[in-house]
Amino acid sequence: MNHLISLLLAAALASGSSHAHELIEVADGELPVILTAPHGGIQNVPGCMERTAVGSRFVIAPDYNTGQLTRRIAEELKRLTGKSPYLVIAQFHRKYIDANRNPEEAYATADCAAAYRDYHAAVRHQVNEIRVKYPRAILLDIHGQSVFGDSILRGTRYGSTVKVLLARAGAAAITGPDSLFGRFAALGYPIIPANDAAPTDRTEARNYSGGYTVDTYGSHRNDGIDAMQIEFGRHLREPAMLEKTARDSAQAIAAFYESFLR
Repeated sequence: MNHLISLLLAAALASGSSHAHELIEVADGELPVILTAPHGGIQNVPGCMERTAVGSRFVIAPDYNTGQLTRRIAEELKRLTGKSPYLVIAQFHRKYIDANRNPEEAYATADCAAAYRDYHAAVRHQVNEIRVKYPRAILLDIHGQSVFGDSILRGTRYGSTVKVLLARAGAAAITGPDSLFGRFAALGYPIIPANDAAPTDRTEARNYSGGYTVDTYGSHRNDGIDAMQIEFGRHLREPAMLEKTARDSAQAIAAFYESFLR
């Protein structure tokens, strides 16, 4: 599951990023699904100073258990479908690098840049590979939030980062019963925004409507794929709930794959 993309790591090592194997977990897959987790890491970054406040929102705390959740979702998808998703998980602590920010806001000093570049090089590598191999694909950027502790939040920049999916399959692909969030709702999870709102309405929660990752790799870009940010409430990521959340998430993603990606 955790085999590294050797060519990517070789390039990272050649560029001077000797800690790439420790700071970023990368796995290739057999499904047209990429799972990314930019904020779950807790590792120090050698030589990197802590971030200082830049931009409208400054957060240095990690998204608790999102790395573990992403890994478990990937394992469950493999069990359900027989195929693994692509995977990129940041192991570095958010106080050093915020991989869901543009470079100007993501880190404080040049010593941090290599790990940030390696993370996004991994994501770009996988997006490019999937675009060649599959006619349809999705990137799911996994986050955590504490404001809505039992809820799952959708972030698509008001439908823009799933532009191709909307054009191909309509609103039902985002808010219908067979959509990813429709499946979550059927499993009993509160969804924000509710699935009775049009995907292009400006109803996605403020500060959770989609960040740098989905904006950079979403299908509104000529070199992108459909992309959604998923924010899991704090209670859903607690140790007692983590396995259930992972199983249900994998079930929802597998059903979405069957309905919209095959």
